[in-house]
This record gives sequence, structure tokens and C-alpha cells, in this order.
Amino acid sequence: MNKTAENIIDLFKTVRSSSLKRFKLVPQGKENWRIAEDKMSIADIAHHLIELDKWTIEKLKNPELKAIDGVVNAVSIANRNEYDKLLNDFENILEGKILAVKNMTYWEFDKKIYDDRFNKEVSLWYVILRGNIDHEIHHRGQISAYLQMISP
Repeated sequence: MNKTAENIIDLFKTVRSSSLKRFKLVPQGKENWRIAEDKMSIADIAHHLIELDKWTIEKLKNPELKAIDGVVNAVSIANRNEYDKLLNDFENILEGKILAVKNMTYWEFDKKIYDDRFNKEVSLWYVILRGNIDHEIHHRGQISAYLQMISP
């Protein structure tokens, strides 16, 4: 494994750990809370990040893949066990991302592909860092703000 892959994997793990920490702080019964009816709930955001990881893994193999959007009401949590399973899935998909970048070469990270989210050609490195990791950090910030609003 090269140093670029090593650094990305370290960042994957660090960001995921921090995101999980915040999702686990969501009080029981608030998993479906949303700031407005037309916005994703906390559970929707966790689901969206799982889907984003799956999409990123596939995008690295299939550069023509079109972007995905978060979906309002994608999931509805009936009890804490369902939420815990969602968070478990969020934790476990990390291994797929790690496997997707682990053996990439420096040249593969530099490969240019068109990404419709950015409306231009970008490197696979950029797809991973900006399109996946930074996106998760954005949603982690959302969860942090929501926790301020819903916590006693």
C-alpha cells in the first residue's frame, strides 16, 4: 500500500469515528427528528452517508456513474434497535471503502474523470477527498448542530 492510500484510509477511519460518536449521541426517540419537513432526518442522513460510501466505491470502478442525492424520508426508525442497526451498517461500510482504495496506485489516484457534481474533470483523489470525506464532514457538522437543538 502506498502512502497516499495509507493517508486516505487513516482519514476515512478518523472521520468515521467522529461521525459515529455524534450519531450515537442522538437521544432515543429523536432518530427521525428533522429541522424541517422537507429536510433529511438524522436517520436519513446516516442512510445517505451509507449510500454515499456505496456510490463512491462504485464510482472508483465506474467513472461514468452519475451523482446521487440525499433522500428525505428514505428511512423511518421505529425503535432504537433499528437505529443501532443503521449505525452498525454505517460503521461496517467503512471496510468497503478501505478495500476500494487500499491497492490503488499513485497513478490511479491521479486519473482524471468527469464528475457531474463538480461539472468538470477531477482526479480520483479529489472524488475521494472532496466528494466523500468532505461530504461526510459536512453532514457530521449538521448532526452536531442538531444535537444542540434536541438535547436536553
